[in-house]
Amino acid sequence: MSLQKQSISPARSISIDLLNKIFKSNAPFEHVISKSIQFINMDTKDRKFCRLLITVVLRKLGQIDHVLGRFLKRGIPQKENTFNNIMRVGVAELLFIESAKYAAINDAVEITKLKVSKNLSKLANAVLRNIDRDNKNILSQLTNEMNYPKWLVKNWEASWGKNKTKEILKWLQTQPYLDLTVSGNPTEMEAVIDGKFIWGKTVRKKNLINPTSIPYFHSHIKKYRWWVQDVSASIPGELLINSDKMNIIDLCSAPGGKTAQLASFGKKVISVDINQKRVEYLKENMKRLDLQTNIVIADGTLWKPKCDIDAVLLDAPCSATGTIRRHPDILKNRTKENLYCYLEIQSKLIKQSLSWLNKNGILIYSVCSLQKEEGENQIYSILKKSQDLKILRILPKEVSKFEHAITKEGWLRIFPNCLGSDGGNDGFFICRLQKI
Repeated sequence: MSLQKQSISPARSISIDLLNKIFKSNAPFEHVISKSIQFINMDTKDRKFCRLLITVVLRKLGQIDHVLGRFLKRGIPQKENTFNNIMRVGVAELLFIESAKYAAINDAVEITKLKVSKNLSKLANAVLRNIDRDNKNILSQLTNEMNYPKWLVKNWEASWGKNKTKEILKWLQTQPYLDLTVSGNPTEMEAVIDGKFIWGKTVRKKNLINPTSIPYFHSHIKKYRWWVQDVSASIPGELLINSDKMNIIDLCSAPGGKTAQLASFGKKVISVDINQKRVEYLKENMKRLDLQTNIVIADGTLWKPKCDIDAVLLDAPCSATGTIRRHPDILKNRTKENLYCYLEIQSKLIKQSLSWLNKNGILIYSVCSLQKEEGENQIYSILKKSQDLKILRILPKEVSKFEHAITKEGWLRIFPNCLGSDGGNDGFFICRLQKI
C-alpha cells in the first residue's frame, strides 16, 4: 500500500497486512514477520510498535473477539479478514496498549477506507468509540480464560488443578523478556550487555530488542560470546555441562542453543536435526560463535551414530505450550490432534535415543510444554517398558533457583511463574534418565 496519508501510522497499516497473512497461515508469526519487506523497511520505532500490535492481538485474541462480538450487532464478518484485523488492532490499542486513543481510532477508520470500504469505515468509527467510552466496564468483565482454547484449559485443569491453571493463564499473558546465555562470567556480562544475571549462564534483558544490536553479536572472544535462549531452556544443557559425559548427541538440535552450550564447554557434540532450513540457522549460529559441532541432517527416529555415545540431549518436538507468552500464535495453531502427533514422535525419539547409549549413559529429555502427556506421561510409559533404565534425580544444588520445581520423582516441572520475582520464564519439563 502507498501511504499517501502521512497521518496514518505505517506500523498500524502494515500490522493489518501481516495479521492477514498470519491468520491465513499456520506459520509462526515470527516467520511471517521476518519475510516481510514492509516490516523490515520500517524504522526501529515503527517495527517495535508493529510487533507489539501483532503480539497483543494474538495474545488477547479471545478477549478481543468477545468484545467485538458484543459491539458488532451482526457479529464478526466471516469473510472480511482485513476489516476484522483492523478492528482487532483498534480494540487491542483501546483496551490493552497505552497508545493515543484518537490516533488509534482515526487510523482504524482511515485504513478501513483505504483497504476495505467507506461504508465499513463508519461502522469502525462507531464501534471503536463505543468501546472506548465503555472501556473500564468492558475490562472488568474479561477473563484470561477467554484467550485459550477450551480443550487446553480443561487439559491443564485436569493435570494441575484449577488454581494452578489460573496462574498459568495469567502468566502466559505477560510480556516475556529477552534471555541470553553467555560463555563467559555472567556477572561480568551484566554491564557489557546491559542485563541482569538470572541463573546459570543466563543474563536477562528487560527490553525486547533486535539481538543484532546487542554488543558482541559477532565475537570470537569466548568470554563475550552469547546467544538467545530462555533461562528454562538452558537447564538441560547445564545438567550435561556439569557431568563427566563428553560424547554427546544433541537431537532436534536446531537452531543450536543447547549445542552452543555444550560446545562452549569442550563437549564433543553431534547435532542432529531433520529440518534443513532450521539447520541453516544452526550453522549460522555456530559460525557466528566460532564453535565446532558435527552437524547431521537426518530423521532422528531412523539415524544411528557411528561412535560410542555418553549422553543424548533430546529437546523433543512438542506443542510448545510453555512458550505461549513468547509465541502467542500457538493459541490459534494448536489442536488436540496436533498433540497426538507430537506424542508419537516423542515416543519414537526417546526409544531411539536410549538405543544409542552406553551403559551408564544419560538421556536428558525435555519439552517446552505444559502438557503432562508430553512430559511426565512419556517418562512413566518408557519406564514401564524398559528394565535397564532409571531416573537420575535432579538435585537442588544443580538447579539452585529452580529447586522448588523438582518433583518427588526427581524431575523438573517448571511453570511460567517459577521465577516470578524475576519476570517469569518459559514452561518446561526436564527429566534425566540413566541406562543401567
